[in-house]
Amino acid sequence: MNNERKLDFGREASLAGASCPESLNRWIENLPDDLVEILNRIAETGHGAWAVGGCVRDALLGAHSGDIDLCSTCTPEEVMNLFGEQAIPTGIEFGTVTIKGASQHYELTTLRSEGMYRDGRRPDQVAWGTSLKEDLSRRDFTFNAMALDVARRILYDPFNGTKDMENRLVRAVGDPMQRCDEDGLRIFRAYRFLDRGQLGLWHLESTLHQAMQSKQPILTKVAIERKWTEFQKIMNGRHAADVLALMIHDGTIQHILPSLRFVRPELLDLFGKHFDESWLLKHRLGFLLVEFGPSEVKRSLGALKLPKSLLNQTLQFHRDLGTIPEPRTSSLRVFRYCLGEDANIHLRLQHLLVEISALVHGREPSKGSMTEVAVKWASLGPQHAPSESLVDGHWIMKRTGVEQGVRLGRLKNWLHRIQIENDITEVDAIELHLSRIPWQHGEPLEWPQLQFP
Repeated sequence: MNNERKLDFGREASLAGASCPESLNRWIENLPDDLVEILNRIAETGHGAWAVGGCVRDALLGAHSGDIDLCSTCTPEEVMNLFGEQAIPTGIEFGTVTIKGASQHYELTTLRSEGMYRDGRRPDQVAWGTSLKEDLSRRDFTFNAMALDVARRILYDPFNGTKDMENRLVRAVGDPMQRCDEDGLRIFRAYRFLDRGQLGLWHLESTLHQAMQSKQPILTKVAIERKWTEFQKIMNGRHAADVLALMIHDGTIQHILPSLRFVRPELLDLFGKHFDESWLLKHRLGFLLVEFGPSEVKRSLGALKLPKSLLNQTLQFHRDLGTIPEPRTSSLRVFRYCLGEDANIHLRLQHLLVEISALVHGREPSKGSMTEVAVKWASLGPQHAPSESLVDGHWIMKRTGVEQGVRLGRLKNWLHRIQIENDITEVDAIELHLSRIPWQHGEPLEWPQLQFP
């Protein structure tokens, strides 16, 4: 934020606040100029607007928060009129308008006073309000129920969220049973907020934990897409293994990925000890589900309605696990070519599976010597051969007389494998190998192909 820019005072909240700690002051100093312009424009109308929720929480923790959410006394209609083409009515019936800034989008929600929740997700009725405290009182957890007056540099924390953060505690705002009844997804969100990355693993306040366990049936009302969004964040967390272990213990896991109820403790323990940022989501899911057959994993993950690309990549990685490449340079070159960026992590995970004799795909432990493979892999030089085949069908037909069809396609793939196995860079070397292999005989469907396993 340009320090010469003036922040205008809007309506003051009728709520006791406190001066901002240094971490919030630093955050305010670095706010984008387009956000300052938005806040000033609202202030000029006589309305109040406050930064709220996760951005305030993260700023207090000294963590980066990409999204900055606002709440305001300005009604959705007034926001739309005030910002014109900058305003997008993303959830206008519930008071939410997205404002397009020069650097990013900002979600602004009108202060609300709500009635009953009958569907475990949304309020039956929404009435616009002017009380910041009432609006904060309907939020999920205490550290998400804080607001910041940027111009006055006042922090509003009516439910002692800062104290709970100091104590590394996830606590509901008000009655935990009511919070879970209002939106069942809050159960998953509570698990997700246990993992604070570099700040460690937090713990659940006891009455919230009891409510999460007793209110699990409400999760059946929550759309699978919303549950998957939270579960994906849990799986990508630094302390995912610990959070998963608690979800398995509580039985909550059955509402998102029931197969994980039966994951071996040894497997989960290895996951917790060895995974790092190089493990993508497909690797994490594939590893934890490795003892289940491919068809069962396909059903389980398919029920989550994952993006098709993620589903297919996870299924492929899962299918490949359990197969150890032969400790020969030629075999490892093919392995590296076929798995690409997954090759390294495949070998790392394969080593862990051998360590506990995991029943890969529900059948038997992996076979092969990981020690020999590791030695050969470490000495494997870079690939010089081009990834694309050096020869095409016309080249092969001219030299062999083989016509278009299965035989030609299989021979081309065989030669491509030879190219990768031998790290060939010149067509003349392919022609030499063609003269040596028995392509005139045998069943083409039995010829070696460029694939793993």
